[in-house]
Amino acid sequence: MSLFDAVLANDSKSLSAQLAAGADPNPFDDEGLTPLMVAAREGHSDLVALLLEAGGDPILTNALGETALVLAATYGNSESVRLLWDSGSQADQDMARAHMATGRTGTLAPTQPEGFRHKLASASAYVAGKLGDDGPAARLERALRSQKQRKP
Repeated sequence: MSLFDAVLANDSKSLSAQLAAGADPNPFDDEGLTPLMVAAREGHSDLVALLLEAGGDPILTNALGETALVLAATYGNSESVRLLWDSGSQADQDMARAHMATGRTGTLAPTQPEGFRHKLASASAYVAGKLGDDGPAARLERALRSQKQRKP
């Protein structure tokens, strides 16, 4: 059983044993996620705490630039958000706060007008660019490219 299997099975005993035996707490899977990101996404706050204690790095990002904090908030896992909060950047904390405050988890609400999502993302990228953070701008660019490729 891998670290990822233990996290998905919510098996704290197996995860603890592997970490105690010296397993690296920060490997990436085929989707670009770490065990900490998966635990945060799945809402396994006890495993989030265990991974953080074992050296799980909360500032690592997936291919979209999302940290464990953002994933926890996106999926509405408030206890995991609480555990990861102090490790988050201001941008990640703002994103997490927005997800948790609106109750919109998983994805943007389907009732959002398509143009609104684009305008919001563009505005965020513009502000981030002015502040010298090109991460959100790069994420916006990838998201827009992805949307164009999916349209028939």
